Amino acid sequence: MPPLITLTTDFGARDSFTGSMKGVIFKINPQVQIVDISNEITPQDIWEAGYVLKSAYSHFPKGTIHLAVVDPGVGSGRRPIIVVTEGYYFVGPDNGLFSLVYQEAERIRVHHITASHYFLPNPGPTFHGRDVFAPVAGWLAKGIASGNFGDEITDYVKLNVPAPSIVEKGIEGHVVHIDRFGNIITDITFKEIQQLLGEGSNLDASSVIIAGKEIKGLKKYYAESTLGTPGAIINSSGVLEIFLYKQSARTNLSIKRGEAVRFTIIR
Repeated sequence: MPPLITLTTDFGARDSFTGSMKGVIFKINPQVQIVDISNEITPQDIWEAGYVLKSAYSHFPKGTIHLAVVDPGVGSGRRPIIVVTEGYYFVGPDNGLFSLVYQEAERIRVHHITASHYFLPNPGPTFHGRDVFAPVAGWLAKGIASGNFGDEITDYVKLNVPAPSIVEKGIEGHVVHIDRFGNIITDITFKEIQQLLGEGSNLDASSVIIAGKEIKGLKKYYAESTLGTPGAIINSSGVLEIFLYKQSARTNLSIKRGEAVRFTIIR
């Protein structure tokens, strides 16, 4: 199987940014396959990029190189890095973008990319996605060992990742993402809910409180909810999600990322 590189960026489809990166990669390694995870990350939103990447990267074959560039610090002193886990490679800026990868990986090595002979000649200060990260990913896909790009570091940047907490008769969590449908994604997992309720417990014997509103019970699918009434569901990633059937829960509830969510047991 040819080597595989994915792209996660905030470059969109209007300009030449993403296409230029792909061109650089193909010039170095014409045999590579490139798959877009998303190029529609909200501009400069490092957390969103990290969440989208975390949601997708493990669905790719082992050995895939995940190239992620959301880089408001481009041209500054922030470091370019390669992250090596037990199954994947990640290439991008050291600005916390890979924090969720660090959190769940069993083994991590992080290399500060300093071997500039792998960059494009005379890299500019505004587009390291093309001039630095794309060529590094291309050479990595050609079999260049990660250690050849620079020394290993341990002081890589990690964002403060929120974590749910167990409280009396419930779990307090946070909104960590809002998707394009306006569905509100939380960090409360089904595993945590099962531990709280116990095996074989009735999921209807629960409620979700968000933005001062109470949503009783968990739905099995979106269409089970009444139009115009917010519902809660365990989504395909195994986490608690608040939705509005055929509408936007974000708009209806006026929710922003980071807001508190509480899952409670009804007795």
